[in-house]
Amino acid sequence: MEKLDLASLTIGELKNLMEEIGEKDFRRIQIFEWIHQKTVEDIDEMTNLSKALREKLKACCELTALSIEQKYISNIDQTTKYLFALKDNNIIESVLMRYDYGNTVCISSQVGCRMGCAFCASTLGGLVRNLNAGEMLRQVYQIQKDSKEKISNIVIMGSGEPLDNLNQIFLFIEL
Repeated sequence: MEKLDLASLTIGELKNLMEEIGEKDFRRIQIFEWIHQKTVEDIDEMTNLSKALREKLKACCELTALSIEQKYISNIDQTTKYLFALKDNNIIESVLMRYDYGNTVCISSQVGCRMGCAFCASTLGGLVRNLNAGEMLRQVYQIQKDSKEKISNIVIMGSGEPLDNLNQIFLFIEL
């Protein structure tokens, strides 16, 4: 059985999950805050949840994991390019751009791309797979943690064609 990605679940879906595993409704808010405000990377970091609840969550769910594989910083303007490794060992890229009006991240929505645009390297290996909303969110969270800077703008145009992964893009925006 494939585990649910907790970072890709809406508040309503978390409510349903709490009902399914016999937990009180308020737990969904705690879990949502751990993921999207405190940006924990492991279920065991959710320390105000009982060990029993954390074990229930680990049995049916996981938290999207990605790690910084490489990082390149421009000498010109401190723009930072991140190569992230996903749990399936695929690589995606994201970019942090700093401006007077705020920090912008450009995130990937797919591993590869099937569009075939001649000007873009993302299409060279074709489409491998779509990213889920949690994997898109985690790019933003990882960059904020690494840079220790607030992100004010998000552009979805790293690897992949966002409109080719529309349902997950809408979920990413909702979350």
